[in-house]
Amino acid sequence: MYRSFAIVLFGLILFPEFYHLGSQGIERWDEARHIGSAYEMLFRHDYVVNYWQGDKDYWNLKPVLSFLPIILSLKLFGKGLLAARLPSLLGFVAIVLGLYRFAARKFSRVEGLYAITLFSIWSQVLIIHSFRLADPDALYCTFYLFCILLCLRRTSLSFCLACVMAALCFLTKSWHALTLLPPLALTCVLTERSIALPFKGMLCGLPPILLWAGLRLYLDGPRFLHDAVTYDLLARSEIQIEGHHNPVSFYVTTFAQDYPDLLWQLGFLTLAFVGACWWPPLRAARFRSGIPGGLKAEMLILGVAVLSVFGMFTAAKTRLPWYTFPAYPVLCVLMTYAFALLRPALKTVACGLAAGFFVLSFSTSWQRAKAVMPPTFYAQLRSAASLPMMHVQVDGQIPQDDYAALLTYLPTPPNALHFGPDEHTPHTLVIRDKDAGACNGCALISKGDQYNLFYRG
Repeated sequence: MYRSFAIVLFGLILFPEFYHLGSQGIERWDEARHIGSAYEMLFRHDYVVNYWQGDKDYWNLKPVLSFLPIILSLKLFGKGLLAARLPSLLGFVAIVLGLYRFAARKFSRVEGLYAITLFSIWSQVLIIHSFRLADPDALYCTFYLFCILLCLRRTSLSFCLACVMAALCFLTKSWHALTLLPPLALTCVLTERSIALPFKGMLCGLPPILLWAGLRLYLDGPRFLHDAVTYDLLARSEIQIEGHHNPVSFYVTTFAQDYPDLLWQLGFLTLAFVGACWWPPLRAARFRSGIPGGLKAEMLILGVAVLSVFGMFTAAKTRLPWYTFPAYPVLCVLMTYAFALLRPALKTVACGLAAGFFVLSFSTSWQRAKAVMPPTFYAQLRSAASLPMMHVQVDGQIPQDDYAALLTYLPTPPNALHFGPDEHTPHTLVIRDKDAGACNGCALISKGDQYNLFYRG
């Protein structure tokens, strides 16, 4: 019965993430930049410097690891949104399996299922920067969680591996990884009071970062690294850039407004845990004689990790919802620790709450996935992909998501795309705004709600 229930639960958690994945339109900002840059890097065989519309990209100041999994997936499975988004899906699967395995080995299989249920309640509500999109957030959340889980082991080897994971976090989303410094420092203190341990951690974590920085400096010069410090770190910390004007209370109110189910669950577990700390009969039988010091230390590391994310990004002036995403899987682990300490009657109540909230989040996610419809422009590009085109001419400029769609659905390489006035070259697919005039000497391929497509043979 347990195995059957576990299989059904895993299926319910994973299926909405995969359903209609290739039909969801490309998000205009981070996902579009990463898909477009991945295609351009793949075409140039340049896996260190990222490009956008033929030029080196100094707007998306992310290290190379945020692009490489997309490039590898495109090389293995070919063009398509499903291939571009596959690394994010694999990150989601890794988090689910990692959470289950950790909690089940630490406590029992019940805690394992509870942990992944909490994670699903949160993750299935996500729409932007989610695990269904080809941006760096899913991969970053995966590395972040595994870094914290390794910290909980509190051994010299696991601390060094945690530093490697922290380096991968930096190579995925750069300065966001600074929020890992407090939990890593606390882990170092709680693990071994030797001065050698932090040096071992640095010897494991710094080489991948320095290798990438050296290669980027050698191939591209100092501009990218300079802008990454002055703009992506200092400017985002000191001023509200790019029109992102959110108050200091933004992350707390976002938690309360966007994830009320998780907040209700957290409130119940907090009250039950505090009660169990003061009154032993509320604790599980194995903890009646007291809560082990090691368990308290692990909960402290988890709490510091969550507060570090919320605290640092609250202190920064530029505040966006997805900046705090890595804190939520860690919060699910912390809530599972509190759940494990409760007596069976309180666990039953917590499981009932989680089950009810899971059904609600699953229903919302399922309805949203069923309603996903690809833009008409994508269907136009698919129908035009069989034309014997050598060039693609876009009349003017197009948004970033449509540029990424051109690279995804058309067989032409990035250097065959041209923007601006029509150059009247043969074998060219001409893309014009729907309100623009006809293309002289062209055959109309299709009319859309955004663009009309012509072909000059």
